[in-house]
Amino acid sequence: MRETDAADPPGALQRSARRLLDGRTVLVLGLLVDGVGSYLYLSAGGRALGPDRFALVSVMWALLFLVGNGLFIPVEQELARSIASDAAGGRLRPAVGGSVRQILAAAGGLALAACVVAVACSGVLRASLFRGEPGFVAAFVVGLLGVAATFVVRGILAGTGHYVAYGAMFAADAVAKAVPALLLAARGVDSPVAYAWVMAGSAYAGIVVALLTARPVGLPPDRGPTAWSGVVSSLAFLLLTSVASLTLINLGTVTVELLSDPREGTAAGVFLSALVIARIPLFLFQALQAVILPRLSASAAIGDRSSFERDLRWLTTGLVVLTAAATLAAAAVGPAVVSILFGSEFDLIDGWDMALLALASMLLTATLTLNQAQIALHRQRESWWPWVAGLVVFTLVAANHRSELLTRVEWAMVWSAVAAVLVAAASLRRAVGDLRADPQDQDAAGATSGAGEQ
Repeated sequence: MRETDAADPPGALQRSARRLLDGRTVLVLGLLVDGVGSYLYLSAGGRALGPDRFALVSVMWALLFLVGNGLFIPVEQELARSIASDAAGGRLRPAVGGSVRQILAAAGGLALAACVVAVACSGVLRASLFRGEPGFVAAFVVGLLGVAATFVVRGILAGTGHYVAYGAMFAADAVAKAVPALLLAARGVDSPVAYAWVMAGSAYAGIVVALLTARPVGLPPDRGPTAWSGVVSSLAFLLLTSVASLTLINLGTVTVELLSDPREGTAAGVFLSALVIARIPLFLFQALQAVILPRLSASAAIGDRSSFERDLRWLTTGLVVLTAAATLAAAAVGPAVVSILFGSEFDLIDGWDMALLALASMLLTATLTLNQAQIALHRQRESWWPWVAGLVVFTLVAANHRSELLTRVEWAMVWSAVAAVLVAAASLRRAVGDLRADPQDQDAAGATSGAGEQ
């Protein structure tokens, strides 16, 4: 016997669920394509350039990811929540105090400021990170603008539930990185800056495909501007969290490049080649964020502590199992995969190195997931604590560990990730204990952060 709701035609709920599932399936497929495309891009560049020159590309990769994602992930989060809240008629407690227009204005100002700083510091960047090579800073600025626009589009797509377009954006970005890089490698191009420009331009392909894929239904009515202090405060805490988290996640590659002496000129390239293999599970987090945060937010909005804790237990169990499996798999086959993808010149990493990198990556994934639960409970003011704790531990271990460079950085990553996940777990436990039902939010039961697949 099938139950139906008087407010819904028979089968409407099932059709909506299928549409949502289909959209999220495309999102996961897009993320998988993005992962494969990224590895093809890095593999082509590594084989064509060799470890020494590939180190420049690896630093560009880490810097663009660190600065671009660090600055603009909060823009995606705030846009998605603001749009979804407006679409729901205000039934959900908004996690952001501003309107869509205010968030877009803040994003534009942030992008402009970042580009001005990059241009002003171009000499320092070129000398300290890019070994004086011309063209890298320009590619970084162009890539940074593309990343900024990408997160704006992603926020709009997530808020309106356009999961198909969201997934298509990831896939197009990946293809735009992988195909040109493979063609450059096939033609024997050995200029690092050529691969840097491929990286910088791929985001624009993703944006175009996403806009063509999404139906032009427009945004829900904006609730109008509020005090800028609320917008700045909300974005500031998420920005602090984002920058701190991505600094910790990418600090290993930058640290290896900065601390290596001329005899270790290939270290950064070799390190990144191993790290991208060890971090395969991190690609799954982007799909987790799109699915987890709406569900946890809905439970938090109505004070449903039991549902919130149940979902959190499932997540925790899954992360523990995946951490063990990823660490063992990295130790067993990681070095062989690095050698196959990047070539024999990169065969300087053993199973122990891969196990440490995989363990650190999975602990960071767990911290990111717990962070999302904190944000769902509107604890933005506390979400940055784990990452600052991790940065402190990384610095202490990297400065005091007595071993060769790569091993020292690997242990710094592991212990910093342990510190981060423990602080995140303690903070979240306290937040869940404070979770109580709010009568005015009872109508939000079952709501999600998106409007459904269009």
